[in-house]
Amino acid sequence: MSEEIKNEVVGEVTTPKRGKRPMEKTFTEAEVAAMLKEASRQAAQEAVEAYIAAHPSPTVQVAAQKEETVTLLYMGAVAEGSVVHLGDKLGDIMGRGGTRTISKTVFFENMGTPVINRLKDRRLIVVDGLTDEERNRYGVNYTNGELVGRDIYYKLLDMNSDTVVSIFRKACYRHKELIAALYADAYNAHDNRVNQTLIEKLQKASKSVEKNGMFTAILKDMARSLGDNGEED
Repeated sequence: MSEEIKNEVVGEVTTPKRGKRPMEKTFTEAEVAAMLKEASRQAAQEAVEAYIAAHPSPTVQVAAQKEETVTLLYMGAVAEGSVVHLGDKLGDIMGRGGTRTISKTVFFENMGTPVINRLKDRRLIVVDGLTDEERNRYGVNYTNGELVGRDIYYKLLDMNSDTVVSIFRKACYRHKELIAALYADAYNAHDNRVNQTLIEKLQKASKSVEKNGMFTAILKDMARSLGDNGEED
């Protein structure tokens, strides 16, 4: 150890006794090295703590953020049990009442023409996950009564005729088709909840959007069945 360090590292000066020179405490080389090591350790620890306080862990921040998602509902007029392909990234969704939750980022990045067309004609419904501004941008800010939701769709056959016709009149074109398909399937399955009076009312209401009506096939088959029964009698 150099003479300069030895001369500089001194202890506290004790109160001198009257008539005597003050005593100076000296340190050995090992004691000086230990003091320098401890001072360096404390300085390093303080520097690390200051850095952590000023730079929070990115991992913690990411974990705290919940990924935004979009929930989709498919209500197109497809056969029961059918699967609709939305795209390689968006995957498949069950038709007629099937739902799928997708990352909002993935949804926006993969809105190809087939998806956009289904959103526009209301076969594909955005249940939640979009802001009002985003709904307006993509044309999915639905009006009251425009859509026939899954909870209503599967109860239509049990509703009275006036309620069914009221729902049908308010529904958008695609959902009118959806209701027509529901009654066609039920009629073909010989469901006795499908009666001629109701179908005639729905046929009349449907002519506001389709000249020949959407229930023509059912009515023709009903008339043919009545004719066959008359001949048998």
